[in-house]
Amino acid sequence: MIRENLTASTWRELETNGKFDKNKKLSFISDDMLILGCDVGSEIHYLRAIDTGGRELSKSAFPFSNDSEGFQGAKEWAVKIATEHNKNQIVLGLEPTGHYWFCLATWMISNGISVVQVNPYAVKQTKE
Repeated sequence: MIRENLTASTWRELETNGKFDKNKKLSFISDDMLILGCDVGSEIHYLRAIDTGGRELSKSAFPFSNDSEGFQGAKEWAVKIATEHNKNQIVLGLEPTGHYWFCLATWMISNGISVVQVNPYAVKQTKE
């Protein structure tokens, strides 16, 4: 059921007159959403799954290759975790470093998973 009801949105859809409406941006994330954090690499990407409270829902990182088979495997892994934790939507957050994220983002959006770009500075602050 989750797989069939996935709908993707992007920050561009929340944009008004070149700026993001803060309320729309905040309401984009809801409690029924699984958040995927992706470490993008040239050949292998790694996913982690968390909820809106920041609790980790995956036991370890999920590695997948930078091709359609890898993307499909990542989606199936995410749908499995979403089902286990009663999440209805999935959003993928990634750092837009280099060009390796383009294919991943395009594939995920076309397959119903929302994609947001995360500021590298925010990622660094979270790690610290």
